[in-house]
Amino acid sequence: MVDDLATKLRNAFNDRDIDALRPLLAAGATWGEDPSGGAFCPDRENILRRVRQLLASGVNPTIVATTTGSRGIAARVEVEWANPDAARKEPITYAQAYFVTDGLVTEIRGFDTIDVAVAAVS
Repeated sequence: MVDDLATKLRNAFNDRDIDALRPLLAAGATWGEDPSGGAFCPDRENILRRVRQLLASGVNPTIVATTTGSRGIAARVEVEWANPDAARKEPITYAQAYFVTDGLVTEIRGFDTIDVAVAAVS
């Protein structure tokens, strides 16, 4: 079940398909580590709004690999930033964990490495 969700998540994310992403997220899903931080998304609608904002600003994220575990999905995400003046021309790689409950993503968190993200969902 988590493997199927990982495929759907990767496809929706990489296709930039907000309509396909919506049903994969629980209504109360959160994104971020610090609930008092400005970038924290406290629910599905805020997550989808933030994704739309990032895409509209020219941020180009791609899930390039996923690993599933009993608690969810670890993803390696490569991001190309919109700033043409940036010194770095290659994508930046991030590690994220998508925690799953009852077949839906309930929490998205960033991690320092993909190994730590994999351990978090295992």
